[in-house]
Amino acid sequence: MGKHELEADSIIKSYGHIKVLSNVYLKCSTGEVLGILGRNGCGKSTLLKIIYGTEHTHDKSIRVNKRVYSKLYEARGLAAYLPQKAFLPKGISLRRIAAIFIDAKDKRNEILNDKRISKHLNKDVSELSGGELRYFEVLLLVNLPVKFILLDEPFSGIEPLYREAIKELIDQHSSGKGFIITDHDYRNIIEASDRIILLTNGSCKPIEQLEQLEDLKYLPVGTFTAKTNSEDNEISELSFLADQQTLKDLDLFENGTPGSLLALFDQVQTKGGREVLHKMFKTPSQNLNVLKSRRDSIQFFYASKTQLLLDSKQIDFVEYYITSDISISKDSKLNSFISNIENRYRVTNDYYIKETGIEKTIGFLNYLNSLLGEFAKENLPMYLSKVLYEIEETLGKEEIRRIRQTYDTNSGIFYLGKYDCTFRKQAKDDILFLLNCLYELEAYASIATAMSQYNLVCPEYVDSTDPMVEIGGMFHPSIVTPVSNDIKMSPAKNLCFLTGANMSGKSTFLKSFGICVYLAHLGFPVPAKKMSTSIFNGLNTTINLSDDINKGYSHFYSEVKRVKDAALSIKKNNKMIFIFDELFRGTSVKDAFDASFMVTSGFLKIHLSLFLISTHIVEIATELKEHENVIFKCFQTKFQNDMPVYDYKLKDGVSKESLGLVIVKNEKILEILKEAAENQKRIEEGNKNI
Repeated sequence: MGKHELEADSIIKSYGHIKVLSNVYLKCSTGEVLGILGRNGCGKSTLLKIIYGTEHTHDKSIRVNKRVYSKLYEARGLAAYLPQKAFLPKGISLRRIAAIFIDAKDKRNEILNDKRISKHLNKDVSELSGGELRYFEVLLLVNLPVKFILLDEPFSGIEPLYREAIKELIDQHSSGKGFIITDHDYRNIIEASDRIILLTNGSCKPIEQLEQLEDLKYLPVGTFTAKTNSEDNEISELSFLADQQTLKDLDLFENGTPGSLLALFDQVQTKGGREVLHKMFKTPSQNLNVLKSRRDSIQFFYASKTQLLLDSKQIDFVEYYITSDISISKDSKLNSFISNIENRYRVTNDYYIKETGIEKTIGFLNYLNSLLGEFAKENLPMYLSKVLYEIEETLGKEEIRRIRQTYDTNSGIFYLGKYDCTFRKQAKDDILFLLNCLYELEAYASIATAMSQYNLVCPEYVDSTDPMVEIGGMFHPSIVTPVSNDIKMSPAKNLCFLTGANMSGKSTFLKSFGICVYLAHLGFPVPAKKMSTSIFNGLNTTINLSDDINKGYSHFYSEVKRVKDAALSIKKNNKMIFIFDELFRGTSVKDAFDASFMVTSGFLKIHLSLFLISTHIVEIATELKEHENVIFKCFQTKFQNDMPVYDYKLKDGVSKESLGLVIVKNEKILEILKEAAENQKRIEEGNKNI
């Protein structure tokens, strides 16, 4: 038998304004198996239909042995095609189907004597399992007198035994025929194929080495290459330390109340999405790969403006139904029919939950499938690519796939028990997994929305053992018209000594810096125009510290305890960021000076951590000037008509302005007290005259 060659050239296909295929070219010869990989919705099935001739496009050239064919299926003896859905007629035995499809007696007998089919010859196709039916369909096609066979998803949703059997059929007949096969089950496509191409961005990319599938973001890193710091190491990640005082100082999450930082990002619709977002917000990390995965996922939603059009009531009901403790129905047509009749005469809440839950679960699964098609048109970051691949794999499982293909709103009369049993028993873990995937995507979309609304920016991470933070255009996200500032710190300049008058902006600046650091260690966007940071072990702030009556601590002792905790944390964790607003303000001026200078001098010897310290005791600055690793920053104040005017701009140097007395005078406290004294005197004199 001579060698034959099938070429598909210059194929372009669009649906509306969406171009699915763009100038596709592929070639397959008899004697080889060509495997086509690609994400769901990338056009694999469309390409096979165009080659076979059942899908129309003006832009194509289909040639066999250099001869052009408009519709390959009309040419006798050239090609056979296996569609995704079952194509064999029901109500006819397998024996009769073989007689209709196969003319040659020897080929027909080969089918009838097949060890996997012979025992089912008198059955209808509806009586076969998914694997048995798919195997029988392929068995028929490979015994047809054709040169090329196109197989669309021959392995998806069937038992492993029949996946192996189908690969054996392809191998047995590939010496005389050419096969083009496509399936999202990449493992079996790779094993069955002699040559692989990846359909991506509308065109075919030849795959010379399997590692290219990772580089092209079809498969997650580590599928074929060694895993190093992949996302799979998330379980063993080290957490980023931030204690309760720090969380309180920065107003991070007071149960998501308005004004908290979490409330800015919380724009999710579903309960599950909110739980994922809150958990994410409370788990800062030191794992660089985790941070980049989160950041890149958020950046994708922000840049692509991808919206998740969710029906929150539907999604919430699906989870309620799947996790419900009402009894699971029996997988029986008779029981389903009886339950339906009984419910017509006496409506029960359990039946409503099952019927509605099944309908909404099907809708949820179909929505996820359509979402895969939308994402397939985008250039996804690696982590999102992995999540969507896992969604696609789960949707392709037999029990889920078959229900999605066969369900209609009237089928519950006989199949409610089967659907309920499948969803809440056999596929319960899979449905919950898919829900969690959707919740995670919703969380990323919510964060991206906040990123756009509040002009945030994704941070850049520096993979270095040296501590460094550089932020440009930093601002506080809760201020309506914030003033932005820049700050840069490194081992050479690791202590920022901050001065300024009351109300000049010191505390807001320190909080803004702390917020940026915390958000960066979430992988979230930060309130700035740009930010680069190395990874730290934790963040420790002392901004709104109070006394502790329950423990009998004065304000000063609480400050001392806080500094001691910081010292212990440095000793244990090394790379930390510490923020102190008004160090030792709970004691006398002299004690505050001595204690502040002593502690600050100690901090200056720690080069693997960063320190930001504000104070009104500007005299300390004179003592610190001999240290090269101190940067002096300040907020200055101007006066107009004896009133202080603040520009909230960070400047170099030390501010010696003291506005405390000015503010007291401007509030006219003495005048108020004088008036109160005069009123009291009049009252006393009035009492004497009575």
